[in-house]
Amino acid sequence: MSVKYKLIQDNRETSKFRGQWYARATVSSVVTLKQMAEKIERSTTVTRSDILAVLDGLSEVMQEELLNGNRVIFDGIGSFKVGMSSGPAPTAEEWTTTKNLRGSHIVFRPETVDHVSQGRRTRSARILQEVKFEELRKYNPADSQMSQEP
Repeated sequence: MSVKYKLIQDNRETSKFRGQWYARATVSSVVTLKQMAEKIERSTTVTRSDILAVLDGLSEVMQEELLNGNRVIFDGIGSFKVGMSSGPAPTAEEWTTTKNLRGSHIVFRPETVDHVSQGRRTRSARILQEVKFEELRKYNPADSQMSQEP
């Protein structure tokens, strides 16, 4: 198994990297909770309905914990917390949620493992330790332009 990627040329008018090539990871398919529960059922003694009930409960508890400002940690995967985007205010007293809060989002931080190689210490996401990449298909000019979207 591998993560597929395709090569895309940056053709944005305003880009200082116009004309250069980048790899972009692609999604092979979408996997639902039901499908994951079926896979878990095949490798454990727990039934699919029990797994789905636990995952549904997990979703509710995770939302509750995040809305209470807590970090949620899944050992072997990583942690989740609520992040926010805001605009500036001239002074702390003038900053308000109604004027300056732009939105919220989920921040995921993967669990990492340390590596030491040639005297250098690096970190990588534990869940991606075995990742391999493979080109989805060879270059096709019709697929090569980077969009103007962020």
